[in-house]
Amino acid sequence: MKKYLIATFVIVLLASSVWSFDGNRKGFVLGGGLGFTPSAKWELDGASSVSGSSAGVAVNLMLGYAFDEKNMIVYEANAAGYEPSNSTVLLTQGFEGASWYHYFNDSGKTFFSIVGLGVYNFKADGFNSNDIGGGFMLGAGYEFARHWQISAYLSGGKTSDSLFDYKHTTFSILINGIAF
Repeated sequence: MKKYLIATFVIVLLASSVWSFDGNRKGFVLGGGLGFTPSAKWELDGASSVSGSSAGVAVNLMLGYAFDEKNMIVYEANAAGYEPSNSTVLLTQGFEGASWYHYFNDSGKTFFSIVGLGVYNFKADGFNSNDIGGGFMLGAGYEFARHWQISAYLSGGKTSDSLFDYKHTTFSILINGIAF
């Protein structure tokens, strides 16, 4: 009996993966990207004179579901890593949450928009992470080939530690690959 359950489970997984990643932007999607962050900024809430800003590396990962050729909802992590000037401490900050991608035409050579709502993270290498706070993400991009797109993201949010509250903004440009 156990063998039949395992065999049935494997067959269902194989069948569902065929339906998911068939080249149509409908069903499960999985993607990631790498790019450049021209501006990642943090500042003490209420004291903009105490702040830091730098350029760095940007990454994102996404997992979700496309309802049709034009709309997908994903869980996305979009982060920047950078070293502020006059420092050797690596800082990472970014958005994590639900994002809606709306494509203006069917797959291939189309513009799209991005709206996300979730939490914001901030961490200094070698130190405890800040407590997460609310975050948002807005963006736009162009799918230049099936499964490949270039995107510009603006994200922001707040974090806090035991002493201070922080405001963050990040602007990133990434090349993404998306399996669908």
